[in-house]
Amino acid sequence: MLDRHIVPVAKNGRMNLPSALRSKLELDGGGKIVFIEKENGEVEVTTLRRSLRRAQDLVRQSIPADVDLVGDLIEERRREALREADGGS
Repeated sequence: MLDRHIVPVAKNGRMNLPSALRSKLELDGGGKIVFIEKENGEVEVTTLRRSLRRAQDLVRQSIPADVDLVGDLIEERRREALREADGGS
């Protein structure tokens, strides 16, 4: 069963996350929280770090294994630098 945490929210919007939840979210040393509103009206709470990791994983899934985006970008920048050094032609 999932744990349920009821957290009071002050008039100014401040709230304190329970220590057990901070530990689960790996926020013991502080950090940023992301609230993601779902289409069904529910709100998912995660950390910025986890949200970025999830986005990176989604991008990785859509790129074929034999494609090297970083290598391609570096090669493109080198070609551009050579063109500029040659006078832009």
